[in-house]
Amino acid sequence: MPVEIEFILDQRVLVYQISDPFEIEELMEAYQKERTLRDSVPHTVHSIVDMSRVAKIPKSWLTAKAGPGFTHPRSGIIILVGLTLGLKRIVQVILRITKYPRLRYFDTRDEAEAFVRDLLVDEQPARVETA
Repeated sequence: MPVEIEFILDQRVLVYQISDPFEIEELMEAYQKERTLRDSVPHTVHSIVDMSRVAKIPKSWLTAKAGPGFTHPRSGIIILVGLTLGLKRIVQVILRITKYPRLRYFDTRDEAEAFVRDLLVDEQPARVETA
């Protein structure tokens, strides 16, 4: 399946694995699943979008900006993985249109997961010791 989505890290991170060839309709279907997953939890959910297996963006790619990761009240950081230079430029165009400030880029999924694990540690509430 060219567009797969799953929760990881105690339902705090959504991972998209996208591979060629994919169509925008498949991405839109994944967006519906993403919305359902985000609605099912009470906390912020970050995203890792692994595009390391994508070389060509399909037609109508501007509709990708409609994803819940950009607009959902519980959306956090979006981490894009493995973008070619051309794809990175396309994404930057989308982000100029959406004015989305919470985006990071990494070359590998391991780097992205390490970053998000550190982010999750920082988000944990401080424990109060009782005597």
